[in-house]
Amino acid sequence: MNTAINSINELQAAHIIQLERGSPRWRLKAACAGTPDPEIFFGDPRADHRQALALCGQCPVRQQCLYDAIESGVRDGIRGGLTEDQLCEIVEYREGGRVDVDRVRAALVGTHRPRLTESEKRSVVRVAIEAGIPIDTWAAVLGIGYKAAMKRRRKATTQLDVIPPSMRSEEIALAAELRRAAATTLAVAA
Repeated sequence: MNTAINSINELQAAHIIQLERGSPRWRLKAACAGTPDPEIFFGDPRADHRQALALCGQCPVRQQCLYDAIESGVRDGIRGGLTEDQLCEIVEYREGGRVDVDRVRAALVGTHRPRLTESEKRSVVRVAIEAGIPIDTWAAVLGIGYKAAMKRRRKATTQLDVIPPSMRSEEIALAAELRRAAATTLAVAA
């Protein structure tokens, strides 16, 4: 909660004096900077944040706010139009470790079965969903059953909804490559 109070104080101070030393200029343009009740952005994570999210939806610096929260690892309150849970998904994704996309590709196309890290397994699921690979196919690649695959699919779907595409560019490119390869294979078979 201390971080929330600090953020509120910083936003209010930046708005009042037009720019505090060290405060990014984009914060002056934030829709929340002049909010009479900045507490709507903080508090109980299960609370109804519709008012805060609506304000974020019309904010001209929403992306800067989101990237600032991601870079600083902030998980408190509504930032960049995302809830605390959604911010946690992004931070968890970033902290998950390096993903070797070539190993993910090899696993999905079946050239060999590398021993995947947990981050690479999560990447396999995200790429498979975006490429339209059936659940039974990628579950077999991971060596898991249907229930475990459904659990991983739910988690990956949440990440796909929340993580900015710019952060997942390699996975998106791999999914497009796999879709093209599948289309070519179907065209040749016909």
